[in-house]
Amino acid sequence: MGVLESDREGVTKFRLRYTQTDAFPAPWIQTLDAWRRVLFDLGLIGEEPTEAGPIGFGNVSEKRAPGHDGRPRFLITATQTGGKPRLTGRDYSLVTDWDLARNTVCAQGPAPPSSESLTHAALYTALAPVRFVFHAHSPPIWAAAERLGLTVTARHIPYGTPAIAREVQTVLTRLGSPRTGLLVMGGHRDGVLAFGERPEDAADALTRALARARALSSDA
Repeated sequence: MGVLESDREGVTKFRLRYTQTDAFPAPWIQTLDAWRRVLFDLGLIGEEPTEAGPIGFGNVSEKRAPGHDGRPRFLITATQTGGKPRLTGRDYSLVTDWDLARNTVCAQGPAPPSSESLTHAALYTALAPVRFVFHAHSPPIWAAAERLGLTVTARHIPYGTPAIAREVQTVLTRLGSPRTGLLVMGGHRDGVLAFGERPEDAADALTRALARARALSSDA
């Protein structure tokens, strides 16, 4: 088991306790990976160039049955997989525990989990019925958030931090703990979180918002 920590853009900002394991079998990732492919093909997950080199964006997760200790778990795409058109069982990680107050995540799998794992964890903690979370990047949705009447997290709170995880929980509580919906991450340029009990619910919230945003753009 190792402990990783970094503040560089695009990588883990929380303390990670990670145990490396073999690749997950295909049936384990089948549903989540199918939807991840859809989002990739729509350009909502991908990779962008930076001065430090290419940085992947976007990730997806699926809540799984509790472990033997009774704690909740979720499967999530591994860090820096955004630029891969297709993933395998080596490109996912299982988050087995987390502590928002201490900024820690425990995970196991063939690769470390996404740098947004703590935000996914916060959402699963706040909304027990939710089983899928899709973190996409959409410039049209992000730019038109207010005009679309979408809920936006505080713009001064950066991504991948305990503060944004707490902000997500606060916003969801204020909204009445919805089972399906979409949040625009004000402090994470182009970042959008869609969630639902079923993967199609999360995808529907995301694509509907994208269509509305593009319609506004074409009207301009």
